[in-house]
Amino acid sequence: MKRAKLILVFFVASLLFSACDDDCNCDSKLVGQWEVDDFMSVESAVYPKDDNYNPLIEFNGDGSYNIALDVNICGGDYSLNSTDSISISGAGCTKICCDSEFSKKIATMLPQVSAYTVDGDELRLSVDGWGWMNLTRVSE
Repeated sequence: MKRAKLILVFFVASLLFSACDDDCNCDSKLVGQWEVDDFMSVESAVYPKDDNYNPLIEFNGDGSYNIALDVNICGGDYSLNSTDSISISGAGCTKICCDSEFSKKIATMLPQVSAYTVDGDELRLSVDGWGWMNLTRVSE
């Protein structure tokens, strides 16, 4: 009897979790892990990138995202509004220590991203009136 209840609980839980994925308004081309190569704006020179590390952004199929900065990790949610329009929530980040100015700027600018384009393994996140971020898909 206990085993039957346990199987029922796992069955119901799997249905609930799979139902959540069906509600996602996500572009399968966007889902995955991306390495931030650089950003292009009038401020680019003010925020030099550490040559030894590229921040990583992972867009998940459930509408959440994660960022691995130099030291800290962050997370939030995103939603797609049309073919190339995206809304990204502000990132909640750990505050361990010492991320580069480049990484801090990436985390700060994400909520201002309004559009995206995916071309093969290249992703561009655009910010109106500021510039864009260039990312490359991380091999799986």
